[in-house]
Amino acid sequence: MDQKDDRSLKQYRSKQLYERAFFFKRLAIGAADPKFATKLQALVDEYEKEAARAKLEIKQPGGPRETAAAHGTPECRAG
Repeated sequence: MDQKDDRSLKQYRSKQLYERAFFFKRLAIGAADPKFATKLQALVDEYEKEAARAKLEIKQPGGPRETAAAHGTPECRAG
């Protein structure tokens, strides 16, 4: 895979994570149960953090490469 494709994939991944964060944020705002809203907000924070990390990786391509599993992203969690 060339560098341009790798960058495009990272941009897509970052955008996807931000979209998921936005989705969960809207759910949290509309949730009638405060406990459920709190759990959703935790997901929002996780997705936003991971999206920011992905965006930073695009800007600093020479940094160390770590897998998503090492960060405990939501996709890696069961349940």
